[in-house]
Amino acid sequence: MAFFGETFMRVYFRALYNAISCITAGTAFYLVRQIPDRELWTSPGWLKWIMYAIQLGGGAFGSLAFKHLDIGEFLGLRQIVRYWKRHEVAGNSEGLTQNELVTTGVYGIVRHPMYLAGILIFSFNPYLTRNNLTISVLADLYFLFGAFIEERRFIRVFGEQYREYRKRVPRLIPRILYR
Repeated sequence: MAFFGETFMRVYFRALYNAISCITAGTAFYLVRQIPDRELWTSPGWLKWIMYAIQLGGGAFGSLAFKHLDIGEFLGLRQIVRYWKRHEVAGNSEGLTQNELVTTGVYGIVRHPMYLAGILIFSFNPYLTRNNLTISVLADLYFLFGAFIEERRFIRVFGEQYREYRKRVPRLIPRILYR
């Protein structure tokens, strides 16, 4: 943070992080798609619809997380507009102004609903090819790594409140599945 300065980080970090993530993911998808592909497995018709339903449910579940977030701030756009229009720098080290821990809604079911959504969407593809498998494994690793990194950041930001939340709410797999 010291290299770029606090103002730069609070204004541009989220937008740059999201842009770099999109470029990296897009490049990975492009490169994997350039590799000759081969079908490994296709689900039978009845299972295909169950898998599509799981993907759709995952997407719906993940989208509910945005009920508690400001999408403009999440993407980093609000921070830039706020700075350009009013020369205002607000929020934490990423420019996020929401400073309370959300523990209700989908965040009361799992701590990382968007990462769970991504895992469900990528992992339940009814058409398995070498390339799809590669993309799914890379995406799932990204989501798992992201959850661990986010946990460390939230402990730093919310401290004991987040530690207590971790005791009550599972990271990615809802308790109903393993009680």
